[in-house]
Amino acid sequence: MQKQTVDKKKLNKKIVVTGGGSGGHISACLSIVKELEKRYELDDSNFLYIGGDLGMEGEEYGHSLEQQILKGEDFNKKFIRAGKLQRTFSLRSIKLMFRTFLGFIDSRKILGKFRPDIIISTGGFVTVPVCLIGKSLKSKVYLHEQTSAIGLANKIVGKVADKIFLAFQDSSSYFPEDKTILTGNLVREDIFQKTAEGELKDILERFVKNRNKYPIIYISGGGLGSHSINEVSLACLKILAINYQIVLQTGDNTVYNDYSVIKKEIDKYPKDMRDRILLTKFIGKKDIGCLLNNTDLYIGRAGANTVYELGLLQIPSIFIPISWVTHNEQYKNAQILVNYGLATILNEDEMKKDTFLDTITLFYNKDKKIDKEGLEKVFTKNAADRILDNIGLE
Repeated sequence: MQKQTVDKKKLNKKIVVTGGGSGGHISACLSIVKELEKRYELDDSNFLYIGGDLGMEGEEYGHSLEQQILKGEDFNKKFIRAGKLQRTFSLRSIKLMFRTFLGFIDSRKILGKFRPDIIISTGGFVTVPVCLIGKSLKSKVYLHEQTSAIGLANKIVGKVADKIFLAFQDSSSYFPEDKTILTGNLVREDIFQKTAEGELKDILERFVKNRNKYPIIYISGGGLGSHSINEVSLACLKILAINYQIVLQTGDNTVYNDYSVIKKEIDKYPKDMRDRILLTKFIGKKDIGCLLNNTDLYIGRAGANTVYELGLLQIPSIFIPISWVTHNEQYKNAQILVNYGLATILNEDEMKKDTFLDTITLFYNKDKKIDKEGLEKVFTKNAADRILDNIGLE
């Protein structure tokens, strides 16, 4: 946690920030935390982040995305035994339901000791027990809804929230009108940093230098990665690397081990081709801005934060939405940028090698009619300010 400085106000209320399960929820949490750190003196007595310990299916507990991403952050944080509420019935759904019960026990223990005045949720299944227990302890609950179509967790939390902040006006129909405020989405300051300062600095600087000859394609299945996207990307890498520089972010799934499998194949390629491929499990916060500000084409999932950042930076995109999420929310997120001429959608069930390559070639070379003025009106970057101004911290 940042040390006390003379130009910051003293925070007399206790705040919990919670959100996890996906890169978007965690990114939004970090945006709130960083804005709080700018304004106030934060320490372990007045601030706490609560995340979960649940990784991808088949992985051991204690390997959640938030535990990985936030490992280097020095603010006060705790991780509960998280579960999920699933609409299908199976042995795994029973285990996850039981873990949700354990998450309520953990939340009661943590919040009963910390006694927050305010809980800010950025979404994800981990937030349900935190917000419900917090409400029972008389905490004010504030929810930020990032998507245009809400998921089950936010539907539950929305019922107890005192205010709900919306990234997109489209999601207002899911909540009581008198509770909602349109703020735009929470974005990381890191995405505006145009130079690389992290582990990928040397490679990214080389990519940027060669960008005129070899445009940069950034392929990502989100923070957790996507096995299906990783598979089709591997099938196409040799062809793509002839004309492009490829950044492939695989995630760190320990079930499929995509990173190791793909790396083994890339190591067999000729050196000049290997030099145009950057394979990585994650893109760190010190490198993401450089990558995004020099990306010529994004290919991947359509999580709310991803779509918002791409809209804000006006990066042409090919979206491959997850089809099984609640209300098909990733498709609806992607459609927002399609409507502004900045994106196209490739359905996952159509994602074969030839279709993947054809979509890239056709969309990249297409004469795009991008509504830049419309994008600038919808995609703003001051959501964290608006949220903190509306939750009664003073």
